[in-house]
Amino acid sequence: MSLQFDEGTYTVTRRTDSIQLLAKEFALFHFLYENKEKAFTRSQLLDSVWPLEYPVERTVDDHVYRLRKKLKHWEEVSLDTVRGYGYRLTIRTNMAALPANPSEHDLEMREVIHGLFRKYHLFGQGKSMLTLFNQQDALGIQVDSFYQLYIHFIQGNLEWLMTTEEFPFEERLYWLLIFVHALIEPAESLHLYEQALNSPALSADQLRELRILNIVEVYAEVGQYRRAKAQLVETYRVIETDHLVNFKLPVSLSELYVELWGGSGERVEEQMSMLRSSLKDAPYLREIGRFQVMEGLWLLRQGRAREAEPRIDDGLDVLKMTLNAPLYINSANQILLFMAHHRIEGRLIHKYRQVYAEIAKEYGVPMYGQRITNEVRAYLSPFPPASDLPLI
Repeated sequence: MSLQFDEGTYTVTRRTDSIQLLAKEFALFHFLYENKEKAFTRSQLLDSVWPLEYPVERTVDDHVYRLRKKLKHWEEVSLDTVRGYGYRLTIRTNMAALPANPSEHDLEMREVIHGLFRKYHLFGQGKSMLTLFNQQDALGIQVDSFYQLYIHFIQGNLEWLMTTEEFPFEERLYWLLIFVHALIEPAESLHLYEQALNSPALSADQLRELRILNIVEVYAEVGQYRRAKAQLVETYRVIETDHLVNFKLPVSLSELYVELWGGSGERVEEQMSMLRSSLKDAPYLREIGRFQVMEGLWLLRQGRAREAEPRIDDGLDVLKMTLNAPLYINSANQILLFMAHHRIEGRLIHKYRQVYAEIAKEYGVPMYGQRITNEVRAYLSPFPPASDLPLI
């Protein structure tokens, strides 16, 4: 179901039916609609809808109560209470009652739309992807199952990823595994990654990506610098052999991360110089945010904490803007891992612990993180680690 929001009159329209709302009712409903299927605490809703104001949590309850009354004749709209947590907006569609959209079966239109998804994915434009995803009905297209999963993944919708019955657990495993990396110690993360490389649940593309990209940074975090470097050599070979052009920047960033952990200052500077040049030609938000964080880590490693802090903060702000929750959470976690490795104490370690805790809370990690970790462990437990397998 598609709704139109008129900010000038606080009116919401469904086809020919309109509902007049008060200003904050409109703002709350608009926010929840843009984040459909995602649960929010009352505190999160207060921060998003009532910024710079100081209402109590009861304010949210009162507005939800009034919205439910005004929206009750729209049966597809459900403002659900998530027990012990907060609220979530659900949109149900009765497909049998809707007329067929002619463009839904047009292959050329479908390819155009999916081409946009691929471009937005490449550029790290999470908000653009979400906008396109939420307008499927209006555009008359049905998004491929990959992007249905991926959208929930980048939104950080842990509840959906953990509980949905639309996809079997095996199809969600890879995405859950990427989240788990930021929730556990690197040594255990490496163990799970190596078990996953022996799991039949992952597709060939997922196995390749896990091995040539995701696992490289974990090698660095557990102190296996030489193994990380050896894998990078093989990774670049695979990129050339399989023509994985879009992997070059992410892998270059992983190489910089490895050098920050175990390489010489000269190697770090060389890699940073190369990346600065590459990012001028390919200004992808996701990669820019990661690079800025790593610039800050390099400054920290040099003992230049005063210069490092604003650079790290800028990088985290860019990553937040991309709406890529797993990358945002993982980057905040990597800052802490790096500071612990280099024994950086004092105000900054306390600050970034708090930053990580706030980000984790925003995406429901305290509620779902342990459950996800346990489920991934349990599923992978029958598979031995692939640590003794040769590099690809």
